Amino acid sequence: MIGVLCKEEEKEIAQEFFELFKTPWEFFGEGRHYDVVISTLREIPALNTALFILYSSEPTQFDGLERIAINHVVSPSYIYHDGMGLPIYGDLVIFCCQGQPLLYNQSSSEAVAVKFTGPQGHNLRVGYDLFHEAAFLLSEGQPVENALTPTLELHISMLRDWILNAGIPLVEIPPVPWGYRFISCLTHDVDFAGIRLHKLDHTMWGFVNRALVGSFLGFLKGTRSLVQMMKNWTAVFSLPLVYIGIAKDFWDDFERYAEIEEGLSSTFFFIPFKNRPGKMVKGDRSAWRATRYDISDIKVQIKKLIKRGSEIGLHGIDAWHNAEKGRQEIERIIEVTGRREIGVRMHWLCFDHHSPSILEQAGFDYDSTVGYNETIGYKAGTAQVYRFLGVTRLLELPLHIQDTALFYPNRLALTRAQAWDMCGSIINAAIRFGGVTTVLWHQRSLAPERLWDKFYINLLQELKSQDTWFGTASQVVQWFRQRRSVTFEDCSYISNKVRLRLRCQGGISRPRMFLRIHKPQKAGPVRSYAEHGHFDLPYSGESLMEIALD
Repeated sequence: MIGVLCKEEEKEIAQEFFELFKTPWEFFGEGRHYDVVISTLREIPALNTALFILYSSEPTQFDGLERIAINHVVSPSYIYHDGMGLPIYGDLVIFCCQGQPLLYNQSSSEAVAVKFTGPQGHNLRVGYDLFHEAAFLLSEGQPVENALTPTLELHISMLRDWILNAGIPLVEIPPVPWGYRFISCLTHDVDFAGIRLHKLDHTMWGFVNRALVGSFLGFLKGTRSLVQMMKNWTAVFSLPLVYIGIAKDFWDDFERYAEIEEGLSSTFFFIPFKNRPGKMVKGDRSAWRATRYDISDIKVQIKKLIKRGSEIGLHGIDAWHNAEKGRQEIERIIEVTGRREIGVRMHWLCFDHHSPSILEQAGFDYDSTVGYNETIGYKAGTAQVYRFLGVTRLLELPLHIQDTALFYPNRLALTRAQAWDMCGSIINAAIRFGGVTTVLWHQRSLAPERLWDKFYINLLQELKSQDTWFGTASQVVQWFRQRRSVTFEDCSYISNKVRLRLRCQGGISRPRMFLRIHKPQKAGPVRSYAEHGHFDLPYSGESLMEIALD
């Protein structure tokens, strides 16, 4: 059991941190025995524990006892861990002392975490504020330059390694279902329901320019094939036939997605009201945010999607800044679907610090807006569904891979090979840390002029090959909600056995969760998580468990 000593204002983020690192813990109680004590306080009580970890960027009582000299580093900084540069967004200190260095400042190679071994156990002094870092990631989000670093997952990984390297066994519920390596969530924002609705407006002329001129220039640069260029030109010359209803509307690709995603569940986010750009939107082209369709115009397509098992969510306009408008928008989705629990992703990813509480007031079940428009990666530093600070129920399904971020000229503008490498780094991190990889492929992205269909098909094939569980956004959020409902009430290690008392309020998850039991290790060189022995057991809601470590 881990005992946590922290400031009163840190308790909410500490609770959220240990929802992500799902292992036995509680706030420190006098007279209780703890295998591990984690503290962020400057003063420490008398302790009798096998491992004491002190996170602080300020001088502490412990520093005086161990004669540690500290120096401050300008933030943000980077520390070096497991071959990766890990960003630190708050204050950071470096140490001069006789302890064993565990982490280093990337720019100076000076120690920012040190270990002391005494007769009673191990003491670790870490030069940053763990819960401040977690709060920053879940509230502010990472800058674009650190987008590909799963920062919060690395903080969890380091803490796990330190516990195991101290010879302490560990139990956790990983953020992935039993029998799978990670979770995949396929989503589609429906900004355009068909090009037939756009006649001689900026959308049509933009399409014509990109399909004719853009395709030709792309062909000359080698980023477009001759076949792609000809498809785009053919689409342009077929526009009159599309407008009079003779030719198929090539931007209406719902049937194509059903074909490509056969056997998989996905989520479509629809606009509630046409011709509304929304308030509070900045930029010279904010009027372009208005769409020519709304959900009432495509009820037939939506009924087919629901019949196939797809989820229908809201692509919100003003819900992010106004709870009453959010309630009006959510009612439009309910009218069509008949389902009361509705999730949202904001159009253009509009969001601010007030949005989580506003969306919760409006009655949304989850949000899936936190991500980047200009790149792909981990804006919140995590691949897990999490809860915003200051709300009680609303959960966030973070966005990781967006098609327009990969390929748009004014964004990353990657070649297919470059985009594949970036997506591969996201998938590799999912294999390592678990969690969910959320993909956004816009409804019109399979069609001219984008023609990103082959890349999407290859991406799906790669995800399928990695033993991933595909769920709709609401299914994924519900799975994490059930995982969050499990509480470790007690954990003890007696006679080479782990004894657990758990409370599970959310019912049995489908697919099931599982327990990962890390065996105690003998003292020796520092090892990574992958090098420690562990075994897994499916969990079906049992309240009492006794597990032999051998």
